[in-house]
Amino acid sequence: MKVSAKFLFVFLLVTAGCNAGNNEVQNSANASSESNAGLSAEQLVFWENIQAHCGNAYEGKVGDATPFYGSIKEADRIRIHVRNCTDTLTHISLHVDDNHSRNLMLTKADGTLRLKHDHRYPDGTEEEITQYGGDAPKPGLETRQIFWADEHTESILPDRYDNFWFLDLMDEETLAYGVHWPEHGHSIRIELDITTPISAPPAPWGYED
Repeated sequence: MKVSAKFLFVFLLVTAGCNAGNNEVQNSANASSESNAGLSAEQLVFWENIQAHCGNAYEGKVGDATPFYGSIKEADRIRIHVRNCTDTLTHISLHVDDNHSRNLMLTKADGTLRLKHDHRYPDGTEEEITQYGGDAPKPGLETRQIFWADEHTESILPDRYDNFWFLDLMDEETLAYGVHWPEHGHSIRIELDITTPISAPPAPWGYED
């Protein structure tokens, strides 16, 4: 039986397309596997739990704070927006009244989860005190990860060498973010109501919608 040249050409095109599609799926799977390398099972579940909120914005309040954090305690409105989510990044912008300078950058890095604070001026440039934070010790919990101050944090904020920050899915209704400063006894916990998404706040300074 003869096979027409036209049929053979179409067959080769379809086969090539299938192979290309399979390669893309395999490459994506490989990239995902590489980004997850080293993370504990608890961290992977935590990551998925946080990314389940991608695209949503939530209202918050100060659940607990020492007087050191009085300016935030006195804020009229606190909001977050879980934005710019990728396989290796969860960007959470934190808005305190009309201050849109704060960004929590949760990433997969060096075999663990890392939380950095990206602070911006209204013109979008970085503040002098920025990119502080640290890595989470493994395994952590599926609902809570803590991030100890790293060397960069100590270099720009020497007194904060013992700081640790946390993200905590306290229950099905509340996501908490905060920091403890053990040596000086300062701490703050912001609680976000994750049951009711709100309209997204303006883009954080230095970023676009």
